[in-house]
Amino acid sequence: MASRAPRFSLVNLGCPKNTVDSEGILGSMVLAGFQLVDDPATADICLVNTCGFLAASRQEAAGVLAELAAQRGRRRRPLLVALGCMVERAGGAPTLADGLAAADARVGFADYVKLPEICRNLLAGKRAAARARGYTGRTLPKTYLAWLDRPRLRIGSVAAAYLKVGEGCSNCCAYCSIPLIRGRRASRPLAAVVKEARELVASGAKELNLIAQDTTAYGVDWAGRPQLARLLRELLAMPDDVWFRILYAHPKHLSAEVLAVMAGDARVCPYLDLPLQHVHDRMLRRMARGYDRGRVDDVLRMIGHALPNAALRTTFIVGHPGEGDAEFCELLEFVEQGHFDHVGVFCWSPEPGTASTAMRERVPPEVAEERRAALLTAQAAVSARRLRARLGRETRLLLEEKIKRGWRGRTPWQAPEVDGHTTLVGSRRGLQAGDFVTAQIVHTDVYDCRARQVMP
Repeated sequence: MASRAPRFSLVNLGCPKNTVDSEGILGSMVLAGFQLVDDPATADICLVNTCGFLAASRQEAAGVLAELAAQRGRRRRPLLVALGCMVERAGGAPTLADGLAAADARVGFADYVKLPEICRNLLAGKRAAARARGYTGRTLPKTYLAWLDRPRLRIGSVAAAYLKVGEGCSNCCAYCSIPLIRGRRASRPLAAVVKEARELVASGAKELNLIAQDTTAYGVDWAGRPQLARLLRELLAMPDDVWFRILYAHPKHLSAEVLAVMAGDARVCPYLDLPLQHVHDRMLRRMARGYDRGRVDDVLRMIGHALPNAALRTTFIVGHPGEGDAEFCELLEFVEQGHFDHVGVFCWSPEPGTASTAMRERVPPEVAEERRAALLTAQAAVSARRLRARLGRETRLLLEEKIKRGWRGRTPWQAPEVDGHTTLVGSRRGLQAGDFVTAQIVHTDVYDCRARQVMP
């Protein structure tokens, strides 16, 4: 009698970059003969793809692992395998390893290609020979970049997918642990990215969101200069009716050439995610961002000229060492000027191994929280005003989910997971997830809006 296939489940934590990895993990495990189950309690082995970027994300991963371990019965199933960023972070900073204590094995990026074999060995009672280490000063191994070419079993939206164009980061911002986790910048070959884009579209994706730690620096490591404009032109050579969206566009590397390509084809959403982090010159220097306030203003003018109706998203860090009242007031005034549709705000936290952790002039956590609340309050008014300006306009809408009174979808100015959504009412029958429709905005609030389908 043939033995049943080993059952596995996966818990995905963290950012879109983790989602891409999780989809590759799911694909490789299924191709290796493992059976995917939704409930970890019914699995033989459970994979937890962790995030290690911030203390809060590490606490979440540790809590998930501990909770899964506490639910195991006498057979000690499922076995637990910790994957990804927190594993690599602990490899370079052993003091962080306690959060992984509940895992039966820890698998780093270099060993993703061997994950099915590692899982079979674990189920057979053999110790996993997995390697996990921080990648300070080094790039991820070529085995990982090649592994990214494997088929993905997509999770989440059937309409939208993330397209990872590279890994790691060479900017080395003072507060950031990404180079300690994922190493220096390593861009994927252009042909590999285009090939995956075609596969994602063939699988039903109608929106491809380009991601990397620094998307606008794509190709610098192998071409000596950014190649994002070239990549966009290759993607736009595809004949399909698909949206492309650029996320994580570092202001230092955004070029007029990229903006010209975006402006030249309606399939590229007039949307940019520009992680500024701050605007005060002193804080930008302390954060080692590689640009000043003048560059910020120049980039905004450049975008306004090329894409006058573009939607903009950014993130800010408050409470970084050295941020006094004057520095914060300049940031608050900048937000109140109303440049951005969407803003995320984070409080600085000391990350082992980063330059900021050794800095003096610490900001009390309660002050940082007050500043975060003030920025978010100011931005809420800006977001509502900018969205209200779209009232009455017609736009394309990508449908994602059928709901009780219509459809939930997104406009070109709403990126997946982070920017809100648009509810479509008064739509015709026969629609399905992944359809594009023309709609008129009939109501707006702070982040979400309501639209009615424009009938042909």
